Amino acid sequence: MPRARAQIDTAALAAAFAADGLHGTPIDRVVAAAGVAKPTLYARGGDKEELFALAVEAEVERLLERFEGGVGQIAAALDAYVASEPGARLVFVSARVGPSPRVERSLRRITIALTAAVGDEATAAALLGAVWSALHGGPPVAVVARLLPAVADSAPPGGIWTA
Repeated sequence: MPRARAQIDTAALAAAFAADGLHGTPIDRVVAAAGVAKPTLYARGGDKEELFALAVEAEVERLLERFEGGVGQIAAALDAYVASEPGARLVFVSARVGPSPRVERSLRRITIALTAAVGDEATAAALLGAVWSALHGGPPVAVVARLLPAVADSAPPGGIWTA
């Protein structure tokens, strides 16, 4: 019976790179987090820069899955992401220091998707800034979201006649 192929745990890679980024994270920490042997890691994931890009891409996908609902729901989802995912630090802090073109493309997808989800570039920018602030001890994203003006996709208050 053939042996199952080892899979690289991208969430573990994200956690390994989150605190110190690409250049500050020793490869031994990445190998330990991945849960596979070093030769397997290099064979399946490539060099350290490729592994970093793989971790960022996977983390961006996990984040984009949360962009559903209105501004309040997305803000709450972003707060949950910041609280529960070590990859949040990777995506919003560590990956932004001297990113490769591949990482830049992944990070750009966040802004594009969030702008599409909330319907307004300024609101998306405010929410992204609030995530960074929350990661550094600032108020939760939901608190910042409540201070933002309503965007066009919000419904009128109940009981108001509309044409």
